[in-house]
Amino acid sequence: MRIQRILTRIDTRCFERPPRNPRSTWNEKHSFLVFVVADDGQVGVGEAWCEATSPRTLATFLDADLAPLFVGAHIQDAQRLWHVAFDRTRVSAKPGLALCVLGAVETALWDLAARTYGLPLYRLLGSCMDRVFAYASGGLYRDGMALAELANEMAGYVAQGFRAVKMKVAGVSLAEDVTRVRMVREAIGPDVRLMVDAVYMLDEPAAMRMARAFEPFDITFLEAPLAPGNLPGLRRLTSRSPVPIAGNEVAFGLDAFRDLIVEGGVDVVHLDVNQCGGIAESRRIAALAAAFHRSVSYHCATSAVCFAANLHAAASVPNVDSIEWHMVHRMLFDRVPRDHFRLHEGYVLLPEKPGLGIDINPDTLSPVLA
Repeated sequence: MRIQRILTRIDTRCFERPPRNPRSTWNEKHSFLVFVVADDGQVGVGEAWCEATSPRTLATFLDADLAPLFVGAHIQDAQRLWHVAFDRTRVSAKPGLALCVLGAVETALWDLAARTYGLPLYRLLGSCMDRVFAYASGGLYRDGMALAELANEMAGYVAQGFRAVKMKVAGVSLAEDVTRVRMVREAIGPDVRLMVDAVYMLDEPAAMRMARAFEPFDITFLEAPLAPGNLPGLRRLTSRSPVPIAGNEVAFGLDAFRDLIVEGGVDVVHLDVNQCGGIAESRRIAALAAAFHRSVSYHCATSAVCFAANLHAAASVPNVDSIEWHMVHRMLFDRVPRDHFRLHEGYVLLPEKPGLGIDINPDTLSPVLA
């Protein structure tokens, strides 16, 4: 089976009440999808992270620089093609962009391969489990949002069956965030995991003050407290913090995660198939983390395609701790059956349909390049 063509499509969601984290406010959010069409008509799908990047930039880069390396090749050559394409961009100003886009193409090829064998992707990869512990991700800031509304939101996720939740911090004063975290802990009870995400907004002293202030609330991990490049500060923070430290889903490629673990010393390695370089690269990163006795947690903050890709990858690695199930950024979830992603006792069960298990017709989405 050969690759006939590669298509890019976009899905956009607009928000009536724009949510925000400490860094960004979303009036709208894009999901950038890559479809690989085989010569027998079968289609695989992947997704690339396009936060703070124009979808047109990603599409142009893929169409002009990467797609010619793939079109006409066998889908079974995906790993060779990935390495050839990345090697051509390594000595340039765009290796991160390349890994992001290559990951989407490679995910689509894995989807195609698994469909060909009639297997769900996690089984083709070599499954370690048939369910992954999931945390409900929400707790964003909104103008005029009362503390009671936040507490009810997070308690509502527990009522849906989640046994872990994550909320944003570092968007208001520390005193205000302490109140927010306290109210959420009281609302969800003592037996539910609580994670907090600072979105790289703090300096080292502020992060340490936050970690100490949050210690009484039994925080599972404080995610992304420092700027991504501050690995020496991250190591000092992790070594002294009373709360486990997680990061950095914005890292790309195996080398960056090696530095994150060795120089940054994080307790939990947080990664995303949509950003790190794809399915296979995420598995290499997970294996690297395992060599340092670290668990991995898979990030997801866009569409059902992103969630499916991270879910299948997560189920194929033995040291996975959890996967993020975003409650605010939920694009294209209306394109999958209601029971496709099922939650059972805090774990999301792996769907058994072939490939990623998601059938989206590219013709029903908007083209990026006219």
